[in-house]
Amino acid sequence: MTTEIKLPQWGMSMSEGTVTQWYVGVGDEVTKDQPLVEVEAAKVTDVIQAPVDGIVQEILVDVDETVEVNTVLCMLGDEQPAATSSGGDSAAADEETAAKQPASDASAPASSAQAPASDDSTVTHPVSRDIDAARMNSGRVHGVVPLARKLAKEHDIDLSQITGSGNQGRIVVKDVEAALKSRDETPQVEPKKAAPRSKPSQVTRTTAKVSQQGRETREQASRLRHVIAERMHTSLQETAQFTMTTTADVTDFAALRSDVAGGATKPSYMDAVVRAVALALPNHPLLNSRLEGDTIINPGTINVGFAVAIEEGLVVPVVHEADQLGLAETAEITRELAQRARNNELGTDAFDAGTFTVTGLGGQGVDFFTPIINPPQSAILGVGRVREFPTRFGTGLVWRQELPLSLTVDHRLNDGYPSALFLAEVVELLEHPKQLI
Repeated sequence: MTTEIKLPQWGMSMSEGTVTQWYVGVGDEVTKDQPLVEVEAAKVTDVIQAPVDGIVQEILVDVDETVEVNTVLCMLGDEQPAATSSGGDSAAADEETAAKQPASDASAPASSAQAPASDDSTVTHPVSRDIDAARMNSGRVHGVVPLARKLAKEHDIDLSQITGSGNQGRIVVKDVEAALKSRDETPQVEPKKAAPRSKPSQVTRTTAKVSQQGRETREQASRLRHVIAERMHTSLQETAQFTMTTTADVTDFAALRSDVAGGATKPSYMDAVVRAVALALPNHPLLNSRLEGDTIINPGTINVGFAVAIEEGLVVPVVHEADQLGLAETAEITRELAQRARNNELGTDAFDAGTFTVTGLGGQGVDFFTPIINPPQSAILGVGRVREFPTRFGTGLVWRQELPLSLTVDHRLNDGYPSALFLAEVVELLEHPKQLI
């Protein structure tokens, strides 16, 4: 029996993945749940494990090769592969070894060719089932974020010579860039160009152009930046997006947040919005749905993603079944997910199956903006900065705190009026924060 090991689709938006390392070779015996291969997909790196016991028959995708979802990466079987099998370094090594055998071996008794598997010359050494141990055995430099590894490969930088400055000593992009700058710090002197004899007024313009070009820099866009650009462009091209804005008075929430969960994890304004969205979505199912062709698909669960800025770009971990959580639980989960995202410690399941996204630019001093929908979702809510505003109270004025909100929806699924009702319900929940608890 042969088992195909395919590249799985870890998220609805995932279309391809890149093999970063193999933990096994052709002919290796593996057991169920043993790590086979590490794959980088868009914003995360994860390990594919063996679904059954077996022997690696063939490896079909090389390291650093990018393939589409559902591509067969390797084959597992019940018997040792033939010596002529292709697709892996182990098979090639077997052929090379056979070619170097003395001619006298060919006349050896048939019984010697059937030596037991325990003979030292034919023993295979399966890789440890432990992923960390497998990584150690691979000889690959670890503690490197995927984009830093890609940059190092492009510029032939030895990662083993770099000391990481990221969390837990991880090597991040700026570490590789510093190594590259150190290697190339010798300035390149551009040869002088002879000035033309005529039209001396053009000499100044030519010199200025050369000087301007000397300040220009070019670099290859990272894989993450490429994925973000492609998805955002697709989002705008394939949907009919429009944005509406409003504000919520969050003065009462500001006073309440310190008392939630006894102050153990103080909920942020983003936590309050995630919680309010999760409570409001059941009453507005189209905003929690997606459109595939002529079919409207309601996932039957409310999974709210929230944007987290990391060094390499933006990722969106997901709070699964967010409507089943209280405000304190939501705050604890978002805090943990955000920290692990910044440390590059999240698996693909943390980004999977999001049905609605909340994103914020309040920390950067932005009030209102136009967020772009995270496909294949049909809506996204942008959160601005908390700001003070005066409002009438009796015969005088009092200062209150308001939170700007920007809702972008896909007009193919959602019209303006029902979308405005959803936004109004979110505002109502934020302005009466005890409902969030």
